[in-house]
Amino acid sequence: MKLPDRSGPPFPNPRALHRPLRRNLTPATRLTTQVVLTQLRLPKAVAILLLGGTSTLQAYDFLGSPTTEETAEFNRFWRGWILYQNGENSILQEFKLRGRYQGQYYDVDARQGSDSDWEDRRSRWGFDALLFDSRLEARFDVQSNDGFRDLYDGLVDAYLRWHASESLTVTLGRTKPFIGYYDWLQSSNSQPTFERSQIFNQLQVDRATGFTIESTYHDWSWQAGVFSNSVDPDRNSFTSAFGEFNASWSLSLGLGYDFSESTRLDRAELHLNALHNERDADSNLLTRYQDIVSATWWVQNGRWSAVAEGYWATGGEGSDGDVLGAFLQGTYDLIPKRLQLVGRYSFALGDGIASVRGQRRYEATVSAATGDTYQAVYLGAQYFIHGDKLKLMGGGEFASLQGGATGRDVSGFTWLSGLRFSF
Repeated sequence: MKLPDRSGPPFPNPRALHRPLRRNLTPATRLTTQVVLTQLRLPKAVAILLLGGTSTLQAYDFLGSPTTEETAEFNRFWRGWILYQNGENSILQEFKLRGRYQGQYYDVDARQGSDSDWEDRRSRWGFDALLFDSRLEARFDVQSNDGFRDLYDGLVDAYLRWHASESLTVTLGRTKPFIGYYDWLQSSNSQPTFERSQIFNQLQVDRATGFTIESTYHDWSWQAGVFSNSVDPDRNSFTSAFGEFNASWSLSLGLGYDFSESTRLDRAELHLNALHNERDADSNLLTRYQDIVSATWWVQNGRWSAVAEGYWATGGEGSDGDVLGAFLQGTYDLIPKRLQLVGRYSFALGDGIASVRGQRRYEATVSAATGDTYQAVYLGAQYFIHGDKLKLMGGGEFASLQGGATGRDVSGFTWLSGLRFSF
């Protein structure tokens, strides 16, 4: 098993924007695109890409799988923001910009009320660099916020990763703890749903400054990491973005096995992960639960995929009683690599009438109620313009929260539509 490729796609080349797009759109598609762009408050480069167009659109089939010519044109566009690439340079082999924009419109219709708005869900920018025969990887990402009020609103990823061999890597810096192999450790760019599952979001897991080791041996993989439990509470203070290192530490472990060869599936993986923290009075990160365990079964073959992931969290304080939860998710490509259907069922069971919370996005906008039982069903679709690098999404989720102090159930629908763009 090879270590996962974390190098994001390169940034588009503005010089490739030279042919009109509008003449190739149907009136309905043009109207939809214009409405989306009006709502999105997109960065200018994304708007130009969608409405200004490239020669890619001459080969674009809106209702067919991507052609070789179309894919090559898009790849040429995305490669344009590799600012430097030279395999003969012994120090710096590649430097490229990276980033993402994820915007979405939500409409919540619940028994307790309704709410709707547009959110600039994620807007990030940074760079990747490969050094010393591509054995040292440097990544730096920061984020903005909703409405782009601040260009810098916190550090995301900032680490150095040393590839000691094809099967061993060592990472130092701000990165993800090893828990929730699918819902957390996979990039949000590739998520087929708008938000992660309720059970994962309840755990309050976030990136932390730490030291990690990852390795593979045949079909086995393992990970281990130690992380600081402190983080700068003022997100705009870059000087202390890595934390003060004055609090306790967390330990994260992972073990995986690849069954794809024995099952003859495109993907068949089983992963077990655990996160333990020794919180103290100075800890302000990874502290809601003392111990979290996750298990992931992920299979994919041809047009379909399925994921089952479960969590068990213990050692909470106050109203944060122990919680057990899981989700089952499936996808099916109606049009291979173009149009995909998505379905997900999730649940959570807690120990106490306030042990389970609804989704902060966006159920909490109409009710901040808690309970001991949560269930949700999501149905949606993804339309891929250029894979996960540029896609449109839409879907709806019905959720129910029961067992709260008031004795009344909280339930309702959340409707979502949006765009994902990454480079």
